[in-house]
Amino acid sequence: MQLLITGAEQGESGKGILAIALILDLESGQIVHRTEYMTPPSLRTPEHKVQFTGNCFINDLWYVCTHNEIVVYDQWPPVEPVARITIPGFNDLHHCIEWEGMLAVSNTGLETVDIVSLDGDLVERHDLIPGERTIDPARDYRLIPDTKPHVRHGNHLFIFNGTLWTGQLRTMDAVCVTDQSRRLELGVGMPHDGDWINGKIMFTTTNGHLVEFPDGQQPECRIHSLIELTPELDQLGWCRGVCAVPGAEDNYFVMFSALRRSKWKDFGYFIKYGHSMPQSRVAQYDLSAGNLVRTWSLGEDKGYQVFQVNALDEARQL
Repeated sequence: MQLLITGAEQGESGKGILAIALILDLESGQIVHRTEYMTPPSLRTPEHKVQFTGNCFINDLWYVCTHNEIVVYDQWPPVEPVARITIPGFNDLHHCIEWEGMLAVSNTGLETVDIVSLDGDLVERHDLIPGERTIDPARDYRLIPDTKPHVRHGNHLFIFNGTLWTGQLRTMDAVCVTDQSRRLELGVGMPHDGDWINGKIMFTTTNGHLVEFPDGQQPECRIHSLIELTPELDQLGWCRGVCAVPGAEDNYFVMFSALRRSKWKDFGYFIKYGHSMPQSRVAQYDLSAGNLVRTWSLGEDKGYQVFQVNALDEARQL
């Protein structure tokens, strides 16, 4: 089995400085392919972060988000992009998925979910904080490195019962994009990734939980503490991506990104917790058995930031 992982190489400041995609072979534990990408100079300043975040497949094309564009690859494994989709209103993109023959884009910097044609035209924009600020149509938001603080900070998009939803980190919930009165509240932490998986909505929270909504209903929420299921660690790192383990019921791959710390803070971390800062990695959890099955490190010397993880189908495995 092989996993597709998106992220960035991390610079000394903690910012992503080179977008990367990795294919990790679980049997050998080796990275068998690595894609590198740098945003064009015309779309970045020295303060910009350069990273791959959320992504999706549409037919034989792979679409992956950077800070202010969606890069398109037509060969597998991905090497060189063949196209990009970018509009002046893009800022801090976190995810994209296919939606009604187009792309739904989590435009985190503008606090919107944008519907964009595959030719790159903005078709519709759903505002997650309507009336709280004005989006200037004449401004090029791509050239702004950061728009924080965010009110909602939409993250991961998913489709539930034919409707489009987004997780919202700052408000610790998820909402239907077209009817924000429909809401799921997590409570135990800030959601990063969320998806409809095997008949349930499953979220990660950045502080190390899997939050499960069977049948997508609010009252029936199950919370799994990954800290309790990881006995050798007292702190897990930044918990992000999640996907099902094919063929293993109630098993999930969870992605952890190393915390961004200086060497002095890392020394203090060791004193406080009794172990070094956990590195970026993928872990498999069996929720039925209540245990950690296995962990795959992405390399202690690489300083990877990681975002989304997906199990590759057989046709895309190398």
